[in-house]
Amino acid sequence: MPLEYVQLGRTGVKVSNLCLGSDNFGNPYGCDDATSHRIMAKAFDAGINFLDTSDSYSQGGSERVIGNFFRSTSWRDQIVLATKYRSQVGDGVNDIGASRYHIVRTVEASLKRLKTDRIDLLYCHAWDSETPFEETLRAVDDLIHQGKVVYAAASNFPTWVLTSALWTSDVRNLYRFEAIQSVFNILQPGLVIEMIPLARKHGIAVVPYSPLASGFLTGKHLGSYASDSKFGVRDDSRGGVLKRRYGDDLRHQTVAKLVSVAERHGEPVIRLALQWVSEHDGVTAPIFGARRMDQLDGILDAWSRPASEEAMVEVRATANEFQAIEPMNYPPLSGQAGVTLAVARKIND
Repeated sequence: MPLEYVQLGRTGVKVSNLCLGSDNFGNPYGCDDATSHRIMAKAFDAGINFLDTSDSYSQGGSERVIGNFFRSTSWRDQIVLATKYRSQVGDGVNDIGASRYHIVRTVEASLKRLKTDRIDLLYCHAWDSETPFEETLRAVDDLIHQGKVVYAAASNFPTWVLTSALWTSDVRNLYRFEAIQSVFNILQPGLVIEMIPLARKHGIAVVPYSPLASGFLTGKHLGSYASDSKFGVRDDSRGGVLKRRYGDDLRHQTVAKLVSVAERHGEPVIRLALQWVSEHDGVTAPIFGARRMDQLDGILDAWSRPASEEAMVEVRATANEFQAIEPMNYPPLSGQAGVTLAVARKIND
């Protein structure tokens, strides 16, 4: 903080230290196409050059919105564009997973929707336990050699799974995962235990999503869920997941403490929450989303300068108090310390 450009892990490419997420684009609970285009234009004008999407966001709708924006502007070659594969994208039995069959087909579909000739950063959206690592990695390796993908990455992997994937890349001489994307915020701090130390050691970019806990850390849900939010308007399965994830008394109490800290120090609470994420050594670029222009303005303002150290001392104390009570088990820890250690030793040999 403020906006600057940093290396994406050990690669030579530089990205803004804030990434624009697009889960709200093409989404009936998000924003219309015109607003999505305005959000992208303003974010890019502000210096953000890192954009995240997925083949599964709005059943491909997010990628279509982005593709239409790129077709009508000159921004494409200035932006590091990330998308994902692995999620269910059709009714067929093979319309899901990390098999070569699915990866090749879904990447071609993403390229068409995005109206581009390459994907700069391609994430495996989640671990596919039914597909061998070598099959997944070799399929992406081939796409990199074909020029359709620039870098490979992983998302929502337990630490031991990422470690095993790195070992497979090493021994098979395949392009490895250069970034890891996982949830990370004050209310879900699990990355600090294993993942961030692993990423630092091996030069992997850490790109956290939900740094504001899907808006819960803004404080606007204290007492009741805001009617214009994901929590208030979503009656689908995703809305229920958010309420179960953040709706317990301990998290409400923690957010109330953070709001109190923000008010005492005259800081936006989102600045405190974002800075807590970004100040962890190894974090590359938190991903944020916006459904309205004023939400984007709030993020850009919060990111424009650091919070006072006095305020952050209290934020860290509040976060530590929460962590002392709540087990940090998301993303799920391996439960296989021996496997993690054994694979790590192979990488280090």
